[in-house]
Amino acid sequence: MDDSLARVLNHRCVLALSLAAGLVIVNEALVQPSLVRLMTDAPLINVAGRQRMLSQRLAKTALAIEREIASGAKPDVNELGSVLTVWSNSQDRLASGSNSEDVRSAFTSLDPTFRRVQTAARSLYADAGQPTPDHTTIRRDVGIILANESQFLQGMERIVGLYELEARSRIDNLRNISLVVTGLIMVALFAIWRSILRPAVGLIRRQVDELRRTREALEVRVIERTGQLEEAKTRHLRLVEQLGHADRTTMIGEMASSLAHELNQPLGAIANYAEGCLITLKSPTPALDEIRKALERLLEATLRAGRIIGQVRRFVTRHGPNREWFDPNQTMAEVEEILKLEANRDGIAVLIEPAPGLPCLWGDSTQVQQVLINLVRNAIDSLRSSQVPTPKVVMRTNQPSDDCVMFEVEDNGAGIKPDDLTRVFDAYYSTRAEGMGMGLAICRSIAEAHHGQLRVSSDQGTRTVFQFILPVSGGDDAELDGLRRG
Repeated sequence: MDDSLARVLNHRCVLALSLAAGLVIVNEALVQPSLVRLMTDAPLINVAGRQRMLSQRLAKTALAIEREIASGAKPDVNELGSVLTVWSNSQDRLASGSNSEDVRSAFTSLDPTFRRVQTAARSLYADAGQPTPDHTTIRRDVGIILANESQFLQGMERIVGLYELEARSRIDNLRNISLVVTGLIMVALFAIWRSILRPAVGLIRRQVDELRRTREALEVRVIERTGQLEEAKTRHLRLVEQLGHADRTTMIGEMASSLAHELNQPLGAIANYAEGCLITLKSPTPALDEIRKALERLLEATLRAGRIIGQVRRFVTRHGPNREWFDPNQTMAEVEEILKLEANRDGIAVLIEPAPGLPCLWGDSTQVQQVLINLVRNAIDSLRSSQVPTPKVVMRTNQPSDDCVMFEVEDNGAGIKPDDLTRVFDAYYSTRAEGMGMGLAICRSIAEAHHGQLRVSSDQGTRTVFQFILPVSGGDDAELDGLRRG
């Protein structure tokens, strides 16, 4: 229905444009020539009226010349010559430029009078300029000019009246034509409104209503889809947390022997110190200072063992995210303490380079530790298979800008191939045959959940650097100031 109406409206628009073009042509053919002619009528009437004034001036100049000659003075004939020239040229142009039969007839009737005055004026001009003017000839010429002046004035008055009559007639014709054209324009506008604008407005209104209904339906679908995406995001975060927990558990399982060895050291020291204290106490005069020192060392070893167990327990057992303020350097130091024994057993040095004066960060410190442990253990695994003389892993912190803190994990191993750099964070992709390909994917998800970034760069055969960037939270200033380190 709307398509057929649109085609009809299209045809009607073509007709309306054709009608408008026709009205423009009518305007150019009828109205514009009349307007142009009216614009020339006023100057023409002014020129005709000026002819009467010039003829009177010509007569006055002729009388003045006659008086000067009669008094014996030398007359000035220049004014007579200039007036005669302008008057004659204007009369010729008016007579030859008229298109009206009545005006041409009036100029024909007036022409003998004009010629008599013109001839007499030329004769007067010639005689008065002589050294000894002929008084008789001059009086005769002046008499002819004065005798014909009134007849010329009456003829020009009639011609001016004819010009004005023609001008009024053209004005009336132009008014009638304008009324007709205006009527045609009004009819055309009404026809355009009736046959084009009103149906088009109805069509547009229906389309707007349809668009509104479509938009409302789309908004409902967007709301539903947004809810589904939020639910999917929640499920994704829950899955990432579960995978992170499984990854941490797997890490601890792989590190079990190293942790057992690390715990054996403080436990063995505790046993040795306790046994030494018992032996010393059996003597008649026990050395209390030595017993005190041994008990202090026993307490230190006990606290170290408890600290290791507590770190492992926190790292493994917690499931849900726990946002809190944490010190990036302290978090890095705890990672170094967990992994250094495992690395040292393989001859790999784990070093830390903390940057001073870093702000505290807001986030899940255990998940941040999980990212760092994963990156360090990947570096250790890479260095195990390399032939580097002094393998080492360096963890460092720095603040590249005021709004972020960056952790870096750098190793001096064989590096990552350029083809693998773009895929190392993809799920299920691993450069090791025994790898599952989930560790770095989980790390990237943790970084994104903290509104951070995880990047990698590598120089083949020289080094690999992973950069873990976290934003500095803009929390309450007083609280933040209290949590910043000096």
